[in-house]
Amino acid sequence: MRIRQIREDDIKALTDICVKGMEFDYFNEDIVREKTINAVDYEPELGMVYELNHKVAGFAQCSFGKRNDHPHGWIRLLVVHPVFRGQGIGSALLSECESRLRGRGAFSISTMDAVPNYFTPGLDYRYTEAFCFLEKHSYERVGENINLTCNVSPEMFQLHKEIEGLKTKGFDVRRAEREDTSAVLEFIRREFPLWEGEVREAFRNEPPSLYICWRKNKVVGFSAYDTNNKNTGWFGPMGVDPGFRGHGIGAVLCRACLRDIALQGHRAATIAWVGPVKFYARICQARIDRIFWVWQKSLSL
Repeated sequence: MRIRQIREDDIKALTDICVKGMEFDYFNEDIVREKTINAVDYEPELGMVYELNHKVAGFAQCSFGKRNDHPHGWIRLLVVHPVFRGQGIGSALLSECESRLRGRGAFSISTMDAVPNYFTPGLDYRYTEAFCFLEKHSYERVGENINLTCNVSPEMFQLHKEIEGLKTKGFDVRRAEREDTSAVLEFIRREFPLWEGEVREAFRNEPPSLYICWRKNKVVGFSAYDTNNKNTGWFGPMGVDPGFRGHGIGAVLCRACLRDIALQGHRAATIAWVGPVKFYARICQARIDRIFWVWQKSLSL
């Protein structure tokens, strides 16, 4: 047995492990690459596989950054193939994650809520084995996050009248262009700094998967999609300057993205990591789909 760095030729095996080991989720090779070797924040030493008898039996991908201005680590994914469970593989990978993140200076570690490149905003509460595993290793539940879902079709989101109505109030809603990057990022850093990474990811798509609202040559709102779990119908993040809320800007921005998701061929959209459930329930008849628990552990010596 050995723990080694993730390689490109592991991706097929890692995808199979995810498909068979996380039955409530959808995986393909592109998503696994997005969360491991192709991640913008990928660090080779924080991606590891566990080999047993020359077979990849499990893997873990971590990331490192700051939370509340303190060094913090995240387990983006940690999965063991069902055939190899009960042999200490998960515990070995978890211990290695903790050790490497502690070595980087992390004060604490949490599960899956790894902004900006997260697979899910925590662990789905239905994964009973994972629940027991984390409790065994002294992790505590520290939060709960919600994903919504809504039906989408191009016919549902005809926005011409709404966009024209906003123009009469001095607002202009349109798809972002590359030339808008600086202005959009200035707005994001001022109003929604935690979402800068996801907004940058939206600008990397072709065309940018981002809609913006302008007023007097200033950005006052945005919405994005395909910033995480690309091509699977994920919407978000989205935000409107607090000084300009109440005009219907958020509704139009959201629906513009949902229309694009429908045009990609999806019939449902995932609205991830939601705070204002009532807002989405009203503007696109979204409903609660999944609930995730965030588990955390102190890494203090």
